[in-house]
Amino acid sequence: MSITLEEAIFRPRGIAIIGASNDPAKLSGRPLDYLLRLGFAGTIVPVNPKRAEVQGVRSYASLADAPGPVDLAIVVVPSHSVAQALRDSAAAGVSAAIIFASGFAEMGGDGTALQAEIKEICRSTGLRVIGPNCLGTFALPSRTFATFSSAFDEQMDMPDDPIALASQSGAVGTFMFASMVAAGVGVRYYANTGNEADVCVAELLGRFAHADDVSILMGYLEDATRLPMLAEAADAARQRGKPLLLLKSGATAEGARAVGLHTGSQPGSDAEFNALVERYGAIRVESMEAATDAAMLFRQGRRAAGHRIAIITSSGGASALTTDAAVLGGLSVNALSPSVQDVIRPMLPAYGSVANPVDLTGALLTDPSLIRRVLDQVVVDNEVDMILVVLGNADRGGEALVEGIAAACETTHKPFAVAWSGSTGRPRQWLQQRRIPTYAEPVRAVRALKRLADFSLNSRKA
Repeated sequence: MSITLEEAIFRPRGIAIIGASNDPAKLSGRPLDYLLRLGFAGTIVPVNPKRAEVQGVRSYASLADAPGPVDLAIVVVPSHSVAQALRDSAAAGVSAAIIFASGFAEMGGDGTALQAEIKEICRSTGLRVIGPNCLGTFALPSRTFATFSSAFDEQMDMPDDPIALASQSGAVGTFMFASMVAAGVGVRYYANTGNEADVCVAELLGRFAHADDVSILMGYLEDATRLPMLAEAADAARQRGKPLLLLKSGATAEGARAVGLHTGSQPGSDAEFNALVERYGAIRVESMEAATDAAMLFRQGRRAAGHRIAIITSSGGASALTTDAAVLGGLSVNALSPSVQDVIRPMLPAYGSVANPVDLTGALLTDPSLIRRVLDQVVVDNEVDMILVVLGNADRGGEALVEGIAAACETTHKPFAVAWSGSTGRPRQWLQQRRIPTYAEPVRAVRALKRLADFSLNSRKA
């Protein structure tokens, strides 16, 4: 029975590890350790002709001797042995393979010829390949951890959100994954495509765009030679109302040279890439941090009716800086409705501000309930499309502020974010646990809100 690429990679019935090591600390031993320790329920087939047992699991001399069905092969042999491992996998009816080894097109010379051989095997057998020169994939629903990433060395709580991340760079992808987990945001499906001898980021994004259990797509690309495939993915994401966050390198001559040394890729024309992004309403981000910031806000699942932002803070200086960032970034900081100002004014000291930004002043330190009473008025203002609360320090009394913010957030469907600077980080963690997007710096929050507002309006036009 034939299965799809995504079934083979993310929901395999059985996994073979060709070249599996008995040492779970080694690159070739980690996938087996992760599959055993993190709960993969399917068949696990170590292939190692030198051992009858690997990490407590029966081993086989060859894939031909192993029981099936095996849908996915993790190939952890050296580059010169990869081609034969792929032929053996195809002969055994394996649908997809992941190649960890480097030493292919990124090296030039003989490495280019080895990668060409992989392509020919894929063409002639129908075997689909992730890599080479990659660190693999994972899928939380099936507990499929087909990777050697050190991110899973220690047992940890992994939040699960409907986010799929495909990255050509293993390090960039895992940095983004780790930073999102630290912010309480989960990645449900992850794939590092490396040199992309066969499967590429664009193809995976297209498949994720059609997946019912994925709502947010994220991609890091170095190779832009398959823009038509990326356009199909972006169009599918747009039709289904799914944000597509894209990070791309190789915009400069120097960056393009670095890309070639990394994965042997061709970054192509940055102008053509930007035109695609604009045409299909995708979202290009400038950094790994910006990608994480946007994902945190999109995970909230809210849409903005416009670009009008209300800023609520306890600092006049912070209100000015945040207002500058918002306006320069393309958001509107308009005065609140007169009726809302009239209700808020008696709550604040005479030296407070009610127009927008709303400056609660130091009164918030002695009366944390003030934040809830003011926000209850702001969130219902028809002149406001999104809300940003900007606070600092205030670890003392922080729990009361968090409770007030969370309660107000629950009363509205408008995008809602918090920037909390200068504290130990505990208030941010408390807010993130309540799934409220929270940032250490207001400018980061403003940029994420602008991206959300743009996407919201573009989605209505589509």
